[in-house]
Amino acid sequence: MSDMEALSTIVKDIGVVLEDKDTVRELALKSSRTIERLSRQMIQEIHNGVDPREKLNEALQEVSKVKSIIEDYPELYNSGFLRNGFQELAEAHLLLAISKNEEPFTPKELDITPSSYLIGLGDVVGELRRMILDSLIEGDIEHAKLLMDKMEGIKDMLMEFDFPNAIVPIKPKQDIARDLVEKTRGDIATYLTNQRLRKKMDDLMDSL
Repeated sequence: MSDMEALSTIVKDIGVVLEDKDTVRELALKSSRTIERLSRQMIQEIHNGVDPREKLNEALQEVSKVKSIIEDYPELYNSGFLRNGFQELAEAHLLLAISKNEEPFTPKELDITPSSYLIGLGDVVGELRRMILDSLIEGDIEHAKLLMDKMEGIKDMLMEFDFPNAIVPIKPKQDIARDLVEKTRGDIATYLTNQRLRKKMDDLMDSL
C-alpha cells in the first residue's frame, strides 16, 4: 500500500469515528435537555408545594442514561451542553433538600461534576429569594427569616471559592448571590418596619 493509500484509509477511519461521536453527542444533547426540563418542573413543583421526587428519580435515571451513551467518549462528560443539564439538576435537588431540611446528595450521588453542583448551588439563592418573598406575602415572617439564614449561609459558602473560570465559573454566581442577599435583607427589613407601623396605627385606633 502506498503512502497516500494508507493515509486515505486512516482519514476514512477518522471520519467513521467522528460520525459516531457526532451521533452520540446528539443523543446525549437530547438526554441533557430532558434533564433540564425535568429539573425546571421540579423547581416549579417545589414552589407549588408539590412533592417532586418522582421527577427527581426520572432525572437521575436520565443522568445514568446519558453516562451510558457517552461511555466511549468520556471527554463529552465535561462538555457545555451536559453541564447545563447537570447544573439544573443540582439546583432542583438542592432546593428540595434545603426546603425540606433534608441532607442533600453529594455530586457523586447525583452522578454529576462537582463544578456543576457548585454552580447549581449558586442558582438556589435566587429560588430561596422567591420563597422568602412568597412567605412575606403570606405573612409568615418566621419562615422568611429561616430561609434568609439559609440563603446567607449559601452565599457565604460560595464566597469561599476563588478559582479561575477555567476551573469553575463561580464569580458571576458570587456577585449575584451577594446582590440578592442584600436585596432580600432589605425586603425583610421593610416588611418588619411596615408591620410595626401597622401595629402602632392599630393601637392608636383602638385607643380612640
